[in-house]
Amino acid sequence: MSFEIEYGTFANYSPRGISELSQKSRRICGAIKAGKTSQIEKAILLLKNPDSKVLEPFLNPGVSLVPAPRSAPLVPGALWPAKVIADVLLANGFGSEVLPAIERVTAVRKSSSSPANERPLIHEHIESMHADSDLIRPEKITIVDDVLTLGRTMCACAKLLRDVFPDSEIRAFAMIRTQGFADNIEKIFDPSAGRITGYTSGKSHREP
Repeated sequence: MSFEIEYGTFANYSPRGISELSQKSRRICGAIKAGKTSQIEKAILLLKNPDSKVLEPFLNPGVSLVPAPRSAPLVPGALWPAKVIADVLLANGFGSEVLPAIERVTAVRKSSSSPANERPLIHEHIESMHADSDLIRPEKITIVDDVLTLGRTMCACAKLLRDVFPDSEIRAFAMIRTQGFADNIEKIFDPSAGRITGYTSGKSHREP
């Protein structure tokens, strides 16, 4: 049976465009994936722009922010970009708390460096993660990640969280969404909301 999750994103990223704007988007994406707090803080300031109103259901003082796990289990001192983003969001009033409720138990292939037909499926993500059910049950949850491509990690996180927090409203937010089918992008700052559908095959569809 398929299932859906609402998502919001803040900006566009072109993985292969050659225009100046596309190249700039890759630099920004790289800085965010590298957990550069200064770049993340600079971007999040724009969330107070009226154009970002579409993201209010995802980012507001009433939501608990759950960082999406990396592709491999965390080791002491390792960078966790999604956690860095969630911490900055919280500091700027876009959440009520940061809950590291999901951990990666076994490593999966990195989606960013894998061909489309070799990227982990939703059930592979689910099997490699664990959700902590001993936490206080939040009313509203927003899963936070750095980059959204196909949305399979988000789907897996949402399914795990729905199992342990069945009464919570669960949405997802990523700083940047990949525009893989467009040679170039027309703008970087482009707050948007949409849906990701996960299928029993393990694949997903993101709209838009």
